Amino acid sequence: MLKYSTYRSIYDEAREVQSAGDDSASTYVSNLKDSAASLFSMLMKVFVKDNFIKLALVFMLVVSGFTVVGNVFAGSVSSMTEGKRVVVERGDTLWSIAREHKPDNMRIVVYIEGIKETSGLKSSDIQAGDVLTLPVY
Repeated sequence: MLKYSTYRSIYDEAREVQSAGDDSASTYVSNLKDSAASLFSMLMKVFVKDNFIKLALVFMLVVSGFTVVGNVFAGSVSSMTEGKRVVVERGDTLWSIAREHKPDNMRIVVYIEGIKETSGLKSSDIQAGDVLTLPVY
C-alpha cells in the first residue's frame, strides 16, 4: 500500500519535521547571540583600556610587514629574455652585480631573482669564475 496518497500529505509531513527542528535552531541562535555579546564586551574592555594603543600599533606593524613583503615580490620576471653574460670575479655578489646591471625602474631583489632564474641558480651562492646570464627586460 502507498504511504502517501497525495503530494499534499508529503508537504505537510515535511512542515512538521521542520517545525520540530525550530527548537534547536532557536537554541543555536540564542547561543550565537550570547557568544557575540561576550565577544563584544571583551572587545570593549580592550578598547577602554590603554591596550587600544598597543593593539593599533600591532595592527600597523602587521600591515606594514605585508606591504614590505608585497613590494619585495612585486614585479614580474616572466617578461625577461636572456641577455649578456657576466663572469663572476673575486668579491662579487649577486647584489653588487644586480646593482650594476639592473634597469633603473626595477628593484634589486627582483633583478636578483631574474639572474637566478636565467642562470639556473638554486641559491644565491656564487664563486669567482662562474658565468651568469643577465636577463634583459
